[in-house]
Amino acid sequence: MRPYNRLFFGTAALACTVYTAAAQADPVTVPLFFTTFSGGANVDEATTVTLSGSTLTFGAINNIASTAGADGLLFLPDGNLAIAGQNTNNPAQVHEITTGGAAVTSVSTTAASNGSYHLALSSNSPTATLYTLCSGNCGANFTRFTLASGGVSGVGTDITVSGGNSQDVRGIIFDPVNGKWYYGTAGDGSTAGTFGTVSFSGNTATLTQLLSNVPAHGLTFDPFTNDIIFSSGNMVDQFDPTSGTVVSSRTITISGHEEFDQSAVDGAGHLFIASNDGNLVGIDYDRATQHLINGAGSTVAEKFLAGSLDDIAPLSGIGGTPVPEPASLALLATGLLGFRVLGRRRKQV
Repeated sequence: MRPYNRLFFGTAALACTVYTAAAQADPVTVPLFFTTFSGGANVDEATTVTLSGSTLTFGAINNIASTAGADGLLFLPDGNLAIAGQNTNNPAQVHEITTGGAAVTSVSTTAASNGSYHLALSSNSPTATLYTLCSGNCGANFTRFTLASGGVSGVGTDITVSGGNSQDVRGIIFDPVNGKWYYGTAGDGSTAGTFGTVSFSGNTATLTQLLSNVPAHGLTFDPFTNDIIFSSGNMVDQFDPTSGTVVSSRTITISGHEEFDQSAVDGAGHLFIASNDGNLVGIDYDRATQHLINGAGSTVAEKFLAGSLDDIAPLSGIGGTPVPEPASLALLATGLLGFRVLGRRRKQV
């Protein structure tokens, strides 16, 4: 069996969930914010999404906003949503809205050629770095913003990309366990992208390729396994940063025309993937044994969510759905201040 995650107690850690095998539940119900890539009503919320084995069900689906373009989205440290505005404006923009849909502000990329598609945060700090990625035909560059009081502010800084086999970066994600950034270059619907690490120095991002011919378009860090999940076309892969290998891969052909984009994990062994054909896919990990997306005990479900479905907001970790800290955890944090129990990355058998 693969090892469980670390157990980490302390003031900062109590804002997160402590994951153990016994804590997992099936079915699971989550709220889900998502964007659509065409039409004016382009930011929506599914009040409940329930994954139960091979079945997905949805509660009410409400449009909350119509922004000037909508693609990638995540939660900012101030609790609002950041929406990547595609290349609707010139230069492109990142919009900040409340979860109720009220406009807060919009900020622009530096270069007129830079689109705003996928988003990535360096941390949940109020002064974190926010990156917005282009999506083809934009050259070897993307844009960086420094947050102010947890929200977007100012004009972005152009980041020049070098190294790797391709500089057309479609997504990046930060691994808070090993402190590394990872990138993917797979185009829309392609399963033949490259994947590797990113090193930032000033206004330059240097790529070091680790893998080729992989579906690395949408990238997600999973705090349940400490792995990187990437997806595109009809494939989803699970990459283990410790071994530097893909440890599980799944090809999904339920609808027969999947085109996977971004995904989201709940940090408890469940993965949701948005497909540009309008379907949402849910995967319940093989939690009892190896914690693999295609393990012997894993299940997969797929259901139509919305036409022109683009991306879904993270459910856990950096940029994930804000969850108020329960009073019981606040008390536990006081009693366990500074106490840490560090386990291995996963449980061995």
